[in-house]
Amino acid sequence: MTKRPIRLAALPLLLFGACSIPQTITLLGEASPPPAHGRPGWVNVCADVGGWAGGLVGGIGSLVLLPVTYPISLLADEGMSDAAADEFLFWPATTLAGAGHAALGWPADMLDWTFRRAWTAPDDPVTPYDRTPELTPFARPRADGERP
Repeated sequence: MTKRPIRLAALPLLLFGACSIPQTITLLGEASPPPAHGRPGWVNVCADVGGWAGGLVGGIGSLVLLPVTYPISLLADEGMSDAAADEFLFWPATTLAGAGHAALGWPADMLDWTFRRAWTAPDDPVTPYDRTPELTPFARPRADGERP
């Protein structure tokens, strides 16, 4: 059996998801979990490792699904912004990055909550409840001859 050498022409294909994965993991790290919750660095590192692992697997999935997602993104390009079109093209990478972020970050966060934050966190909630939004009442449509 002969071995085929790995061709350097395949390298750009392997790096296809590199446009989307770092941006997705950065956004996940900034907003999930929110900094106000006081998570330590080791929880964020666990979540980032999961995000990168899921993003790399999803990058390969993006390559496999490219023959399907690229023509659809071209057809739907008129109604989408540039960011939305990229998000559609790389949805396996971004979805699996989020799933990996949650899969490894959630257990670490639960351990931190159980053994540290639950005992040392202040009693004040992160979100203050002193203001409730005012909602406008619902206006139902009326028939032509109907009185208000």
